Amino acid sequence: MFVQQVTVDPAQAPEWALATPAISHVAEFGFELTHPVTLLTGGNGVGKSTLLEGIARAWGVALEGGTWGVGKSGPRDPMFGALKLRTGPRAKAGYFLRGETHTRVTEFGGRSHGESVMELTSRLIPDALYLLDEPESGLSPVAQMALVAQLHALGEAGAQVIAVTHSPIVLGVPGAEIVEIGERGIERGVGLEETLAYRAMRDFLADPHEIAEYMAEWAEGELE
Repeated sequence: MFVQQVTVDPAQAPEWALATPAISHVAEFGFELTHPVTLLTGGNGVGKSTLLEGIARAWGVALEGGTWGVGKSGPRDPMFGALKLRTGPRAKAGYFLRGETHTRVTEFGGRSHGESVMELTSRLIPDALYLLDEPESGLSPVAQMALVAQLHALGEAGAQVIAVTHSPIVLGVPGAEIVEIGERGIERGVGLEETLAYRAMRDFLADPHEIAEYMAEWAEGELE
């Protein structure tokens, strides 16, 4: 493993970060990385991306994402000094895909976000750490299935992947550990069909019209 463990010093972490279940849990218990592919999922606002960004910056990737070694962590980073990594003996290498800035730091000009993600992941080499924040953004369901195959192949070939995802398709990477983050903290080793993302999609597909109508009525009620 490139990254074996993540810890957070609560005395140095900002209060807003400690208020998220992900950072609070890691501050109390630490977080061991045991699988070539680790998938972080859960609702919005639970600290998944904050945790991933902290790992990326501690690893040595620029704030806006990109290749390892072009940006060191510093005081401007929210988790600077608070988040620590225990790393293995392998030489540092890798890439951080940050959703908000991905298309600004890649060489794939003129392509859509989804196209550039697929082009990028097709070029990844096995001997590196890859930190991916919602890589499914902009991808069709079929393209997400292709991404599943790419991530599985990377893990099998010796890479380490840590990804944040809301996609029940991406959560299907064979052999990956699914980590679901909720208000009660981090739950490890979750089965695909037990995740919030999968259950929500299953319920929608079982009766899409009823679910859509229910959500539309709920939205109207919120606006009134």
